[in-house]
Amino acid sequence: MEQKEEYGPNRVPKKTIFLLLLIISVGAAFYFGLQWMLFRWHYVSTDDAQVKGNLVSISAKVPGKIAKRLVEEGDSVQPGQVLVELEKEDYAAARARARANLEMAKQELAKALTQLSLTKERVFQGIGVARASFREAGEGLKFAEDDALLQADRVNKEIDRARAYWQAARARVQEAKATMNNAQKEFARMQELFLHKYIAENARDAAETAWQVAETKHQAALENEKEALSYLALAEANQRSVTLKQSQIRIAEQILSRAQLNLALAEEEKKQIALQEKNIELLRAKIKEAEAALKLAEISLKETTLTSPMAGVISRRLADQGQVVQPGQPLLVVNDPKDKWVVANVEETKVRRVRKGAKVKIEVDAFPDQPFDGRVEFIGAAALSEFALLPAENPSGNFIKITHRLPVRIFVHDQKNLLKPGMMVVVAIEAK
Repeated sequence: MEQKEEYGPNRVPKKTIFLLLLIISVGAAFYFGLQWMLFRWHYVSTDDAQVKGNLVSISAKVPGKIAKRLVEEGDSVQPGQVLVELEKEDYAAARARARANLEMAKQELAKALTQLSLTKERVFQGIGVARASFREAGEGLKFAEDDALLQADRVNKEIDRARAYWQAARARVQEAKATMNNAQKEFARMQELFLHKYIAENARDAAETAWQVAETKHQAALENEKEALSYLALAEANQRSVTLKQSQIRIAEQILSRAQLNLALAEEEKKQIALQEKNIELLRAKIKEAEAALKLAEISLKETTLTSPMAGVISRRLADQGQVVQPGQPLLVVNDPKDKWVVANVEETKVRRVRKGAKVKIEVDAFPDQPFDGRVEFIGAAALSEFALLPAENPSGNFIKITHRLPVRIFVHDQKNLLKPGMMVVVAIEAK
């Protein structure tokens, strides 16, 4: 027998309960829908956001074997703290070799400078002597020329005087001869007259005496002519001295020519100075090269010690002690827990509502009950697709419009350093 439902005074009908639940559900949906609409109106939200940080990879700049690894993952480090040391023996030997090469180059330069100083002294002294000899030879040539000119002038004048004296003597001979001939004729005439008793004896004697005197004067004139002729011959013989002086001029010219050649050779020695100076320039360049090599060796030796560039935490260890590493090979990863930010990739249709300095609410998946506040620092200047390795253009001609995203950098307040690089977050940016 079926038992009927009974209604007591405190019994609520099921329809009433259902109606109340429906009203409550509709009210809650309206409330939360209104809240969602208000949120979408005042905020730009995206879950394509991630915590970023400076993850510094500590790499070796020189090849070598890890001698010491002084830190482990999770260790806190300070700026300049030694993290890894590579074996130093090869690089220390390279530095010693570079230092020895530098010292040898300096010694070669000092030797070359000393040799250059001696060469300059020798060359310039030789040039001075050659110039003095050349000047002296020129003066000797001029003296020989002047002396020869004076000797020739003196000899010519002496010859002219001797020739004039000889001509005068010759004229006197002719005059004396004429006088003698006249006296002889006069004596002959007087003798004839005396023989015919036309004149006195004393007149004949006077004519004879005049003839004898004229004859004596003629003989004296002849002797004087001979003497003048000897004097002329002697004066003409003196022309040999002019020839001798001219030969001395030729000798002086040869001496001058040799002196000029010696001066040219001495001047040519300057090329040795130029060559040594060029060698010194090369040695100076060699010293600079050796200094650079030493500096590089010191840098390489210094690079065997890897230090932390900042204060932070060792996030990851990528090499073990005893491992041989190559330049550029990462060994450790260091990051500063305080230096972090959030990058939100906002759709291009919403980015117009984002402004620099806007407040941001951040929810982190790892800490759902811990809200974080932030501030927009930078809005990307290009869409993320522009930095893709593969181009977004489709050369086939088929086009599909895709909404691109622009990165927005957000400063986040995290006093407790709870956020770690790589964490996914949800951001709500206050819209303008």
